[in-house]
Amino acid sequence: MSKTTKICSIVGCDKPSKRSFATTRIAESVSKSGLRVKDARSRKTYLCADHWKIVKKVFKKETKAERMRWKP
Repeated sequence: MSKTTKICSIVGCDKPSKRSFATTRIAESVSKSGLRVKDARSRKTYLCADHWKIVKKVFKKETKAERMRWKP
């Protein structure tokens, strides 16, 4: 069984993806980062290491309240 490498979903990027997210979960963070997704209707959004580094900063701020609830 061969594993196919997914490509980053950001417009103009051809690098292999490092992370994948449900589009509904990450779409707002991607747009706030100033990036555009190639196909906004797809279920999954794939991000390469470079774009994940950019989006992660916004994503962490947006999910801080959610993460705080789970601390023991």
